[in-house]
Amino acid sequence: MNHPSELKLERHLLDPGRSSIAGHVAGCDRCRERLLEMEKQGEDFRRFVYPATLENVSRRRWTPWRTLWFLAPAAGLAAVLLIARTGPTSDYIGTKGGALTLTAYVALPSGTRAVADGETVPASASLRFRVRTSQPCALTLLSVDAAGEVSKLYAQEVRDDVTLPGGVRLDGSAGPERFFAVCDPGYDDVERAARRIAPSVRQKNALPDVQGPQASLLIEKIP
Repeated sequence: MNHPSELKLERHLLDPGRSSIAGHVAGCDRCRERLLEMEKQGEDFRRFVYPATLENVSRRRWTPWRTLWFLAPAAGLAAVLLIARTGPTSDYIGTKGGALTLTAYVALPSGTRAVADGETVPASASLRFRVRTSQPCALTLLSVDAAGEVSKLYAQEVRDDVTLPGGVRLDGSAGPERFFAVCDPGYDDVERAARRIAPSVRQKNALPDVQGPQASLLIEKIP
């Protein structure tokens, strides 16, 4: 018997009601056991491993006056704001270089991890975002898909290294979606630029005619 991949099992855990492998899982003892293991691993990670790791890292690498904020979980995704001394941390795999950088984290049953540019993620996954700026930034964070649907996710002044409060649950629709972080107070101009690049959202990694630093991250949503 052929069994679903780990990724398909993770997607099943996120939304069993819409899972394409629900019928297989119902009749497969092996897959049901694996799903139980994955649920336990994810819960253990969220409850024990992740908090303990953060506590250990902050104790060794940050001086007492530096800030450690634990933010409330958003749709199952817990995140933390770490203001570091200098340079990117070891998990940084987002958009690199320049005055603004963007990293996204995805919550999966197996744990929370950073998302690489162009990576596939479950279409109903939850995301959280982190930005680094070299100077105070009137930040706008938005997303655009290939159909031209623009979603404004965050707008506020930020500085330094910040994990943004709240989180985003994806809409469940398959296809590309690109997230833009822009240091520009003129949201209307940013939104219009995002709509213009929608047909080429996979190829266009920058918004045209937008003033100020920007960074982007592409994901491929799969059902």
